[in-house]
Amino acid sequence: MWLYYCILSTMIWGFVAIAIKKCSNNEPKRIAITGMLFYHFIILMFGFITKPEILSKLTITDLIEMLPGIAIQSMGFYCSVSAIKYSKVAVATSIQKLQVIVTFLLGVIVLQENCTVLQFLLSTILVVLSIMIAKKKDNDKEKEDKKIRQKAILYSYGVVIFYGISDFMNKVYITKYQDSLYVMFNYAVIMLIGILTYCTVTKKWNYLDIRKINSKKYFILQCVLDVSSSIFDRLALMEGNVSVVSVISTSSIVITLLASRFILKEYINWKKYLMIIGMIVCVFALSLIA
Repeated sequence: MWLYYCILSTMIWGFVAIAIKKCSNNEPKRIAITGMLFYHFIILMFGFITKPEILSKLTITDLIEMLPGIAIQSMGFYCSVSAIKYSKVAVATSIQKLQVIVTFLLGVIVLQENCTVLQFLLSTILVVLSIMIAKKKDNDKEKEDKKIRQKAILYSYGVVIFYGISDFMNKVYITKYQDSLYVMFNYAVIMLIGILTYCTVTKKWNYLDIRKINSKKYFILQCVLDVSSSIFDRLALMEGNVSVVSVISTSSIVITLLASRFILKEYINWKKYLMIIGMIVCVFALSLIA
């Protein structure tokens, strides 16, 4: 059954970036804050309904210990929203797949996992391809948007760093507590407290007003897709091997690329398609080896 959950999670996650792009005409901070509020509130409700006893396990010590993890994950989400706003979905999501390298390096350095020559070679190829795919020719018809492209690339690499570290920390937390739903529940509690505190201090309560979001239907769709994908992913992790689940999950980029071409009508030249395919192959290979 875990395989079906994993496939569902992968397919759904492939459309999340498309939904974010559709509502990217809003301020990234507004989408990030409101999106995280809706996402973690739904996770909180899901935890209450499926596992009511989870509340009795909650402790201040665990919340404090997981605070760095959710903080880094939140920065990654903000960078993801911003990168998609200022760039083509296909390009942004391809660069963001480099987060696998950050997680891999942390595993080698912190957990002292073995690093083979092939893993190092694949990591190097991924870095080179990400730089090439983000590069624009000077005669490109969109050269007047150079600063916007640079901002999008910067945010994309922010996703790589923050999500890469976050994935590593999630692995540490789940290994320690042996309960992925408990980790998600703690994240949800911390995030809801954090958002309410931020709005109280800054008096930016209007960020939580969904009426001020221009593309409401796509925003709601993004939240539903994100939560659904996360839940199915956690259900898959309860029974399936983590390394296998992560390998299958990386294929979500294929769904995203196809959707960006046929739904968003994004044009990408054949050379960049080859680079994207090369990155997909490297990610799969690196994940399988790891």
